[in-house]
Amino acid sequence: MSDWATIETEVVAALAELEAAGSPLLGSVSARTARDRKSLLAAIQRELLPAAYVMLTGRDSGDKSSEQAGPVSMSVVLATRSLRSDGEARTGESGTGGMWSIAEQVSAALQDMLLAGTWRLLLIDERGVGGEEGTIVWEQRYEARRPAELTAPTFGGVALAGALSRVRVEPGELRRASGSFSFPGVDGIFDRHLGVRERPIFWRGQLRAVDDSALNAIEAAIEDAIRDGLDKTMVDAWGQSHESCVLNVFRRRGPRRRDALSGKVWQDFELEFTQLGV
Repeated sequence: MSDWATIETEVVAALAELEAAGSPLLGSVSARTARDRKSLLAAIQRELLPAAYVMLTGRDSGDKSSEQAGPVSMSVVLATRSLRSDGEARTGESGTGGMWSIAEQVSAALQDMLLAGTWRLLLIDERGVGGEEGTIVWEQRYEARRPAELTAPTFGGVALAGALSRVRVEPGELRRASGSFSFPGVDGIFDRHLGVRERPIFWRGQLRAVDDSALNAIEAAIEDAIRDGLDKTMVDAWGQSHESCVLNVFRRRGPRRRDALSGKVWQDFELEFTQLGV
């Protein structure tokens, strides 16, 4: 099965599993071919509502300078109806079950979802796209991107930044140590090799956690590793080992923030290691 078919299948399955008050959130979920907007809006309003259509709409423009293809684009179209009023279609009965609740649950489920083993979803935007009186049709647009890092790096066998964080491991330059000298009247310089210097390695990205308490625990563990001052083996996201590393510096970049969709907290950060045995 192609990656695109797998993405489509996994998104449909994820939406079909969503529940509200012990019942399925959506009355019908299906994958559709992207066609003209008028026929699409007419078709989804004939489904068992609330309904969702999942459509892969193409691939965005790539980066020619780096010879990279663009991300895959996907639309999720949602529809719900109230026979009482247009307002109830938005908010639902007693404030639940309307489009606002449905859209929030769908975006929370799909945002950052891992698909086909190597793709992650990113919500780009969402907006209303039509519907008769008492019916709301809502569209969410996503991009499926392939991040370079899919596993958490470890330090001493521990995912120091936590499982939810986004971390880039960036080894610094490896520099040779040498001693140079010359003799009077002799052309040239003699160079004596003295081994290599220690190498800096950086972890950069975002510390992420489900709440403030969990992020506090991650930051405390990082600071404890600095106080320990022990050299340990670091393994990056691609399984490459870096022996004899010591954690020296923990830098927070800017304020702590909260994700608008999931409510998770995150903190931009940088960790600076020194690899002693290179």
